[in-house]
Amino acid sequence: MEVERPTEPVLVDWQQIEDRLLSFTYEAVARFATAHPDETYCFFSYDVDLPYFLLSFDTPANAIEVAQRTEQEAIARRAKMLTLPDAWHGARHFSNRPPVLDYSYSGGYFAYHAFVDIKIDELEDIGFAENYPRDDHGDDYAEGNTRIILCRVIERLIASDVFRQLSLASPFRLGYQMHDDALTVLRILNWPQIE
Repeated sequence: MEVERPTEPVLVDWQQIEDRLLSFTYEAVARFATAHPDETYCFFSYDVDLPYFLLSFDTPANAIEVAQRTEQEAIARRAKMLTLPDAWHGARHFSNRPPVLDYSYSGGYFAYHAFVDIKIDELEDIGFAENYPRDDHGDDYAEGNTRIILCRVIERLIASDVFRQLSLASPFRLGYQMHDDALTVLRILNWPQIE
């Protein structure tokens, strides 16, 4: 009879990873501002595919171009799919995919996608650890903690006023995208003035 041995939990210093990502982002924003001083930016995002964090920036012109193209693709897709005899089965999906937004629905379409990237080695094969925390109903351990870190890093970046180095459009969005999930907007800065 095999005796079940207690396993130690996966040990990840999430605070250290957060601090490292923040420091790396400060440097990347400064480098980006120097490399592209004459443009205006409407979105900053992390594109995350653990263990990689890709820092991306978008411009208003690119955002509008991608949004218009996406809208036309959505219109054509709906026109085709929603007229099928059994279209009601997939109406929810086909009526809102891809989403029609006034900015790109994916960081992969940003004008400066993956300007720089960082690899967090501690997160590379974490999911294969025998003692990896599993939850069939909630977030994955590494992805859930990464989302928490991204929220904290975005708030710390805003508090430090690091984006003052860039010419910001109105509005300027900040967010992240995990794997093939939707782009998540966490904050909006530089809101337009309403009269």
